[in-house]
Amino acid sequence: MESEISIAIVCLLGSFATFFSGFGLGTILLPVFSLYFPIELAILATALVHFANNIFKMSLMAKHLDLSLFKRFGITAFIGALIGASVLSFVGHAGFMYASPIWDGKSVTFVSFFVGLLMVFFVVFEWKSIRFPFSQSPFFLPLGGFLSGFFGGFSGHQGALRSAFLSKITLDKQLFVATSALISLLIDVSRITIYSGSTDWGQLNLRYLVIGGLSAFAGSLLGKRYLNKVSYAFIKWMVGLFLTLMSLLILTGGI
Repeated sequence: MESEISIAIVCLLGSFATFFSGFGLGTILLPVFSLYFPIELAILATALVHFANNIFKMSLMAKHLDLSLFKRFGITAFIGALIGASVLSFVGHAGFMYASPIWDGKSVTFVSFFVGLLMVFFVVFEWKSIRFPFSQSPFFLPLGGFLSGFFGGFSGHQGALRSAFLSKITLDKQLFVATSALISLLIDVSRITIYSGSTDWGQLNLRYLVIGGLSAFAGSLLGKRYLNKVSYAFIKWMVGLFLTLMSLLILTGGI
């Protein structure tokens, strides 16, 4: 029962945070699912819940969608996600990278190492509030789409990079949420397609996925209700701290 409760709480809070920061559900849920699945299955489980929540979010925010922005950012994001997911499938068969110096010498796989490293990168990315000086270039949005798609396909960490690119454009908050959700949905489709070809679906716990999906829906409903009322500075700090702890556990073989 503890596992179901923890997944429900994390999915609800992560989905709620996604409305305000542009990231949250995938980055928080991945390390939680990795407590119950091997890292490759944890990435797929995260993608499935993320996908379901993005469909629900789009049903709430579709009228605010900016198709022009989606075309400039979303098409290259889709291509990047396919490449990133393909790289993950290749690295996933590379075996173990090293034995952890703690946790009784538990082996750390190449996938665990790279996912942990990416978590550290995105923590720094958010906390340092990295922005780009070439935002007026016509290649700015397509490049941002490709990079966020690639990292989304490889590890599920797409939101922080996407938000950093889109933050340089003057957008209505409602428009940002709706367009970001559609871009994220497209990335989810591409990476799930790649993941499913090399995954034993029978190892997934359907109960965890259903609980995660329903809790994420509840978080999206709360996010829509409080979209114009909540500051997300504390949420960013909370997610960054959580990711730092989990990335250290992954890199040292703790999970």
